[in-house]
Amino acid sequence: MKAARIPRFGPPTVFSIDDIPTPIPGPHDALVRIKACGVNRMDTELRAGVYGGEPLASFFFGESIRLPHLPGIEPAGIIEAVGTAVSHFKPGDFVVPHSHLSCGLCEHCLGGADNACAAIQVLGVQTPGQGGYAEFMVWPASHLIPFGDPLSFESAAALLVNYGPVWHGLVDRAGLTRGETLVVTGAAGGCGHAALDIARHLGTTTIAITRSMEKSEALRSAGADHVVIDSSTGDWADDVIELTDGRGADCVLELVGAATWSQSIHAAASRGRVVVIGSHSGMNVTLNLGAVFSKNLSLAGVTRASRGAMEKVVRNAEAGRLHPSVGHSFTLDRVSEAHQLMDTDQHTGKIVLTMG
Repeated sequence: MKAARIPRFGPPTVFSIDDIPTPIPGPHDALVRIKACGVNRMDTELRAGVYGGEPLASFFFGESIRLPHLPGIEPAGIIEAVGTAVSHFKPGDFVVPHSHLSCGLCEHCLGGADNACAAIQVLGVQTPGQGGYAEFMVWPASHLIPFGDPLSFESAAALLVNYGPVWHGLVDRAGLTRGETLVVTGAAGGCGHAALDIARHLGTTTIAITRSMEKSEALRSAGADHVVIDSSTGDWADDVIELTDGRGADCVLELVGAATWSQSIHAAASRGRVVVIGSHSGMNVTLNLGAVFSKNLSLAGVTRASRGAMEKVVRNAEAGRLHPSVGHSFTLDRVSEAHQLMDTDQHTGKIVLTMG
């Protein structure tokens, strides 16, 4: 099968399109013919050998990387074959993987928070030889989620890494409700578009933060009620406070990291919730604890999505209540172009690879 692999850490051009053996499913597995796979910041940073500006080797998951590495966290496809012990799926079923494995036995897994499991193994990161940038993959059938019309493979791939964690953060952790105001930093990317779509579904007023004036109209089309430009001075929180009549935002979704952190705290209303999912602009920040306790803020960190959150996202998308936005599509052999587009922040919506 064809696979796009990383032979060494480097720029987008480092990818190699290789012929490698098609994996063979075990008794409890399914062989999935991949039709589309999303591209995300984790992919591009892993390719470069960094995470949040820090060397990849500094993080626990960096130890799992074996070169040449096969990335790809968010594939969607068709079951080609199933193992002898699999009875709940059959060839021809459309599926996405719940894109990590967990132990299933710890207090987090048993409590429905499998994304907090200490033994987590993320597809395309801690699964050497298995990833979505390929024509086939093998994955435990118990960790597959079926989907059907009207979702396309590209749209289904756009749900995994973007919608899952954002839903978990905004709905499960922050309890975002109708009539509240949500600020989204880094709103032009895949997670940003997911947040705008989920907020529209919830009946929430949204304020999108972007560095690009050219992306304003696309953000409004994606559901933003207001768009604030993050200028070179980085002082956008006052605009949020003005838009909310001096109150601030009920919830701030932090998708950027160090570059926007102080403004996110400033923009939050009294008793506001700040949900941190991304930190690609840097990990280390200065936190004004006075602002945290004087405004009674709640801070929530989110890594990936629980299985329950992912199931809800897929079912809502199937029912037409969520509308994943695929902004750019590339064939697998153009993977370097896809990564270049994300590296330069010239995209809006989700970038997706297709396998033909």
